Amino acid sequence: MAKLLNDKMSSQTHISNSNRHIRLSNQTQGAEQLSTAIAPKVIDLKAKNAATLDQKENKDAAYDNLVFKDAVLDDVIRNVSDSAKQFDRMNPGRPIYTQLFPDGKYSTIVRASFTKELGMSLQLKERLIALGDTHQLYANVAPLTAAANDVQAAIQKLEEEDNKVKVAVANEELAQAELRKQYEYNYLDAAKMFGKKFADRLFPKTASKAKVEEVVSEPEELTE
Repeated sequence: MAKLLNDKMSSQTHISNSNRHIRLSNQTQGAEQLSTAIAPKVIDLKAKNAATLDQKENKDAAYDNLVFKDAVLDDVIRNVSDSAKQFDRMNPGRPIYTQLFPDGKYSTIVRASFTKELGMSLQLKERLIALGDTHQLYANVAPLTAAANDVQAAIQKLEEEDNKVKVAVANEELAQAELRKQYEYNYLDAAKMFGKKFADRLFPKTASKAKVEEVVSEPEELTE
């Protein structure tokens, strides 16, 4: 019996085997209707597969953008840390660093995950605002706000693109299922038209190792 398609196979295998079936059918008188029936399913899967690949690229781009924006936020937080340390050196009687960074270091924030870092950076922003707009370190509020907003937007964009990937994959899986169904219908129809033994010829099967080696060696033999 011909090997039918299954849900463990990739889209490329679905497409490749179906195209081989189409070529074999087109070479057999009376079997052209089989290729006509399955060709639209192959075209649809190709489109859905391409859409999935495109959407995955969009997700990768969104991730790269988030990494870049996060690095900018890291730099802003380091600047706040440096400014606070400098302020404490100039004003030893009223240190401010531990008020802004309760655990005594900025690395806790920049080493956190994207979402956690965003949350902690917003907390840092509130501590800066609490100093008052006349405080020397208040100037850090604007760049910190801008960097945090950019990260927040980048996180949201990545989530949106991830959801689009899931939709594209689901659509591709549906297209695979439709192609598998038509592939099986074609086999049943071919068996009715030509008999099971001949129908098997219209569906690709893996060639034996000996057959493959023989075909590969033939061109060399012809040149002798």
